[in-house]
Amino acid sequence: MEPSALTLTEAAEAYLDHLRDARGCSPHTVSAYSRDLGKLLAWTGSKGPARAADLDKKTLQLFLSGQARALAASSQSRLLACLKGFGRWLMERGLPRNPAQTIAFPRKETKLVSVAGEAFLSEVLDDPGTDEGFEAARTRFCVEMFYGSGLRLSELTGLKWNQIARDGAWARVLGKGSRFRTVPLTDAAKASLDEYRGLCAAKGVATSAGPVLVSARGKPVGNRIIQRTVTDRLHAMGRRGKSSPHVLRHSFATHLLDHGADLMAVKEMLGHASLSTTQKYTHVSMAKLKETYAKAHPRA
Repeated sequence: MEPSALTLTEAAEAYLDHLRDARGCSPHTVSAYSRDLGKLLAWTGSKGPARAADLDKKTLQLFLSGQARALAASSQSRLLACLKGFGRWLMERGLPRNPAQTIAFPRKETKLVSVAGEAFLSEVLDDPGTDEGFEAARTRFCVEMFYGSGLRLSELTGLKWNQIARDGAWARVLGKGSRFRTVPLTDAAKASLDEYRGLCAAKGVATSAGPVLVSARGKPVGNRIIQRTVTDRLHAMGRRGKSSPHVLRHSFATHLLDHGADLMAVKEMLGHASLSTTQKYTHVSMAKLKETYAKAHPRA
């Protein structure tokens, strides 16, 4: 059906279906774009066009200028990327032009990522803790995987037993853009995996197929539970700054670069599509280099 025959709401719903079914985008991406388009629909409900065919650059610029007051530059960029994709989809279906095509992205913020110190993470990973239960073992395994292999939260919660090598040396994870990559497991991660696998088997939970991360009853656990348990673990060990699985992923990349790892190799391990995404970690490493230089050089 041509855009001229669709309301803006119908077009937005059809675009989200396209992302989900034809493009195979992750649920996280579809959910984020759904929220972004929802903002557009709420705004146009009283101020803009009702038909998709009437969507133009001026309307989108007015919408974005209103959103800019409440959103960080990174959120504005994602919102504009959503609108550009939506406009391109409409154009492919008969709209004369992409109304968002020539709208410029906002200037990116130069904000350093949050990274935990090496000494602190060594304490976290070396401290067995007092709780030897199922959830504690699962959390130890998660921390090892986030910091030792640089996984995203959704990659670990989506990991299946048949994606892990029999000897535990590597895992094949499904990342953004439905791209698989192989990541190595540290010796400590393999040990924590063996401990967790043993507890799963003791509870009658299958460890040959199905999701790796489950509850004590064998039910799959989602992002929110793992986010909470890992954050609680970092706080319990004295972390006062930002604490999350993504901080451990940031720390994985930064510490590798601090110790001389090749940037391209780190890019592949992180599953980044673009080297520019990985380069943000070089700023963190450069900050550490300058600090070391200032402390050590006699004329600094």
